[in-house]
Amino acid sequence: MNAVNEEQSLSPVDVVSGAEDLEPTAPDSAHRTWTWTVFARAWASMIINPASLSCGASLLSLGLSVSMAMLAQLVASVILVIALVLNGWAGTRHGVPFPVLARSAYGNGGAHVCTLSRGAVAIMWLSFQIWQATLGVFVALQRCFGVDSMGHQGVAKGLLFSAFLFIHAVLVYLGPARFKGLVKFTLPALSLGLLGVMIWASTIADFGEAMDAIHAEPQTFQGSPVLAFLTAVNSSIASWSTLVLNVCDLSRFSPKQSDQALGQALGLPLPFLITGFAGMWMAGATKDAFGTASWQIPELFAFWSPAVSLLASVVLAISIIVVNVLANILSPINDLMNLAPQSFSFRICGYVTLALSAAVCPWWMFSSQNQFVLTFLSGYGMVTGALAGVLLSDYWIVRRQHLDMKELYSGSANINWRALFATLLGIAPGMPGFVSTLVAKHEFTIPFWEHLYHGGSWIMALAISGSAHVLLHWLHTRMTGMAFRQEGDKQKLETPESSA
Repeated sequence: MNAVNEEQSLSPVDVVSGAEDLEPTAPDSAHRTWTWTVFARAWASMIINPASLSCGASLLSLGLSVSMAMLAQLVASVILVIALVLNGWAGTRHGVPFPVLARSAYGNGGAHVCTLSRGAVAIMWLSFQIWQATLGVFVALQRCFGVDSMGHQGVAKGLLFSAFLFIHAVLVYLGPARFKGLVKFTLPALSLGLLGVMIWASTIADFGEAMDAIHAEPQTFQGSPVLAFLTAVNSSIASWSTLVLNVCDLSRFSPKQSDQALGQALGLPLPFLITGFAGMWMAGATKDAFGTASWQIPELFAFWSPAVSLLASVVLAISIIVVNVLANILSPINDLMNLAPQSFSFRICGYVTLALSAAVCPWWMFSSQNQFVLTFLSGYGMVTGALAGVLLSDYWIVRRQHLDMKELYSGSANINWRALFATLLGIAPGMPGFVSTLVAKHEFTIPFWEHLYHGGSWIMALAISGSAHVLLHWLHTRMTGMAFRQEGDKQKLETPESSA
């Protein structure tokens, strides 16, 4: 087999195709081409997107200064790199993908809970991205033909959203492999678009005046500066916490541990900070120049010329569609198919995935900065944090980096209930705050639970679930050993003395 060159290894389609084959990647495999440079470029490509801009801009709604918001993102990126490297270790050492690694902690049957949870988050991101494309085209059409030309805004947005769902459904029908070549054009286009947004922001407002304007806006977040900082760290971690779970899908293609560790350490923090900074500048500049802070890319189209806004909306829509097809659709489709491979087809699972993305109701979930940070990011952060806590503690503490490969590929349907219970324990402390935020009734819970949820849903869930998993495993081992010794003593008592 010919060695796979570096450009081929960068393709998400190649990665997905490799991940669909759950067999471990051999140490001498020709697919082990993800060197540190590949990892660094791959992370930079993933981070530069409209969601990262929105995340950066939304942090200012917490009342933080730009320097504190940037510090929060730096702290978050360091924590993310550590978690990514630790959870990616098994992929490089054993060559196993995420669904197989999940079996080691949750059991072959219980791993479905882990993978489906990851798939559910992908569906939420899919919904967010489709809504971004919808808003972009809607605003661009308004800019071209006038505000009144679109009729009832809710109906127009609903039709555009449905149209994008239909386009995605067609692509699911055709299959993603045919669109592999588009990635080479969309990712550079997004990078140039990020630079263009920053240049445009500098032309409409001085940076200092832009930041003064955004900080003069009344803040709706209720909490101390310390809580606001912790909330910013927590939401920044949550925005990429899904990759913490399935990073071994990528690290299994690394020839050495140093490649995945160095590549992620270099490829994540700097693009994370630059993109977040661009989002903050974008929000402050639009607030100073036009009186309203824009925290989503599509909102900027209203300030550009009709031709530029229409072209930008088309580029944004195409890039979002391609990213969705390659990243946000395949994960939940494979997770759903894994439930009953002989009964569920790729297309049916794809249509179900799209239907679920519409059920998320993105027009409400992502309607404001606080909804995005406090409900969406913090909400699923407590789930991904709990799952990551179990995976990390199981591999590094319980199993001490040893995986029983024969058991993982045995096809049994065993469930590790202790891991599932530990996951629930990690999620539980954040639930009161989540429910209170979701229903927007702050009298529903005491402030302590809301602060705990906003300021540490991911870290708290990871620490609790990881500790609980280790403790439950220790108790199980002790009880099993005690029962074994008691059974041995009983057999000795029942054995006749003459037979000794």
